[in-house]
Parts: sequence; C-alpha cells; structure tokens
Amino acid sequence: MGLMALVAWFALSVPAHAEIHPVAEIRAAAEQFLLQELDAEHSDNINIEIGQLDNRLRLAYCHDGLNARFPPGGRRDGNTAIHLQCAGPVTWQLYVPATVERYAQVLVASRNLPRQHTLTSGDLRFQRIETSRHAGSYHEDKSALIGQQTRRSIRPGQIIGTQHVTQREIVSRGQRVTILAENGSIAIRMQGEALENGSLGDRIRVKNTSSGRVVEGEIQPSGHVRVTL
Repeated sequence: MGLMALVAWFALSVPAHAEIHPVAEIRAAAEQFLLQELDAEHSDNINIEIGQLDNRLRLAYCHDGLNARFPPGGRRDGNTAIHLQCAGPVTWQLYVPATVERYAQVLVASRNLPRQHTLTSGDLRFQRIETSRHAGSYHEDKSALIGQQTRRSIRPGQIIGTQHVTQREIVSRGQRVTILAENGSIAIRMQGEALENGSLGDRIRVKNTSSGRVVEGEIQPSGHVRVTL
C-alpha cells in the first residue's frame, strides 16, 4: 500500500453487489479535515497536498459519515497522516497520507553584515519561505531585531535567527560609567569603572573610583549602572 497503512477490521474487498466508497471521497474527507483543523481555507500561507490511495481499494460505503482526526502524536505540518474511521453501518479505518506546507514572510539580511554589527531597518528585508521545513528560528517582526548585535558575519539573503544575534553591548570593561545608587526616594550618582562587558539588563561588577569599593548593578538604557543601597 506504500504510504498508506490500513489497520484492524476492514477488508480489501467487499461483496460485488455492495456499494463502494469512492477513493476520491475518502481523500476529500481528509483534505476537508485539514482545511478546517488548520483554518487554512482562507489562508495563502498553508498548502495542503493529500497523498494518493490505492484505487483498488473496495471499502463499503460509509453512510454515517467519516470521522477524521490526527493520530496520537501526529504532526500538524510537514509529512503527516489523517486517521479516517467509519463507525457504521460497516466498520473500517485507514490512514491517509498528507503533506502540510506552511509559509511566512521572514526577515533576512539585505546585505553582508559583519560580526558585532548593530542591526538597523535597512539591514533587513522580508522573504517568503516554507517554515514547515525550516529547522532553525526566524523572525517576522523587525522590532525584534533592530538594535540587536550580530554574533557572526551574515551573508545577503540569510535568514536571521535567534542564534545569529545578541543584545548590543552597552558597557565595556574599563569604561567610565555612572553608578546610580537608589533606595526609595534617595538617589545618589557617583563615578565608577566597569569591570565587565555588558548589555542592557545585564548585572555587572563596577568599582567606585572614589572609594575603590566594588559593587554589582544592572545596566540601564542610559548606560548607567543601577545598584541598591
């Protein structure tokens, strides 16, 4: 039967006088299930292909309608199968192979991007890809990437995934920074030296240049390092 697995209690043939369920109707039932389950009837981003069935199949006509579902652990994209079952008046079931392709407009590099480059809108463009066959991560929103820093060189047209970027480094080791010490309504600013590199939101060690005391604080959007008194 190739890709189709027939299971349990149905016969490959029925008496010659019995009404046969057309193979085309079986395939159509599987397709309709996928269209409804994946909300794909009005989407240009999902393509469904139903696999071929053996035209020699002679299954008794299912007057009560076919019940369709994904098998336990069945995939909702890529190569998958639909479990169809006739509950009566005859009883049979089979799996119909199918392929579900999903597409999306994802962000790719518009030009060569060097390592440690801070991304701008002009560095990015959209490209339609089949996401169901794409193993890595991808982004569909420019705001998720603008301001990020590349971890490595990226070639034109390359999909930019989470593994390719990191938060832009705001503070470098040895840099002069403002230490912002806060406790309720009290805020004190003092000069310090960063002892570590860091990006927005990172906690780094800084040294108070007046007292020599080393404290740990969180990097703010302004580049200040906030510590708690």
